[in-house]
Amino acid sequence: TIARFLLSEYKLVKRKAEAMAKAIHADRGNINHRGNHNKTDVKRDEEGQLGVFTAYEMFEYRIDYYFSTSKWAKVALLLGFTFVLIAVGAGLLAVSLEDHSISNAVWIAWTYVADPGTHADAPAGFFIRLISFSITVGGMLIFALMIGIISEYIGDKVDELKKGKSRIIESDHTVILGWNDKSLAIIQQIALANESEGGGTIVVLADEDKDELESKLASAIQSIENPLQLLGTEVIFRSGNPLMECELRRVSANTARSVVALSLDDLDPDEADSNMVRQVMALKAFDEFGGNDCHVVVEVNDVDNQELFALV
Repeated sequence: TIARFLLSEYKLVKRKAEAMAKAIHADRGNINHRGNHNKTDVKRDEEGQLGVFTAYEMFEYRIDYYFSTSKWAKVALLLGFTFVLIAVGAGLLAVSLEDHSISNAVWIAWTYVADPGTHADAPAGFFIRLISFSITVGGMLIFALMIGIISEYIGDKVDELKKGKSRIIESDHTVILGWNDKSLAIIQQIALANESEGGGTIVVLADEDKDELESKLASAIQSIENPLQLLGTEVIFRSGNPLMECELRRVSANTARSVVALSLDDLDPDEADSNMVRQVMALKAFDEFGGNDCHVVVEVNDVDNQELFALV
């Protein structure tokens, strides 16, 4: 697998180098046709500013590409480094040990990598102990990197949960799309309606920070005058664009009992209504809405645009 990957990378770099060489050759031809009034361009080409790259620059670019596009790049790099360390260490140990057994040398190299204390039992001899010490240091580095990768992965998952990026698995709930100054009053009315059923679930999807929305709700609940009462209703916030189908599915809008779409406060009436039209069209993209009894309520800022919503 490693050899196949390296071969594919070599072919890719070779194709890029050939394409770059053709582009530079064509550019030089164009410069020669233009004459001497563009000598500065020739100088730039001679200095390597028109596309010439070194092997290190290409290596750095490909490493950056894989680390930014693949979530398994760090794991693959760690496994590859482990394989190389064990392979090189086992080869050196096989040459240095008396039995010259490859399988025994591989096992010893692995024990040095997995357990740093094992190298204390290495056979006598400066060269063998130097190899054992080097493998052990490499193993300590590998496990340090592994702990760092695991902690970073857990930290990213926790941050993702804090930002409200996880999917909601609910049905027969209420979805509020957007957030404005009417949101808290709507949540209160829905909570009053759900009181007879012992409460319910309200999911708010807005293009705002999840922590900020939760802070606004907590402030309304703790208000001294006219505090917001949830009455057993649970309110869940998610950050995202309500106009995107993937975000609507993330809050299970296709299985909701009712959907309330709210316009933004900082838009003029016509622009806000145009966004609401797009919101209705985004909801109609769900095939599930065709056969259920989901109630959709849309905020209209200009009464003259009411016929437009009826047509949509």
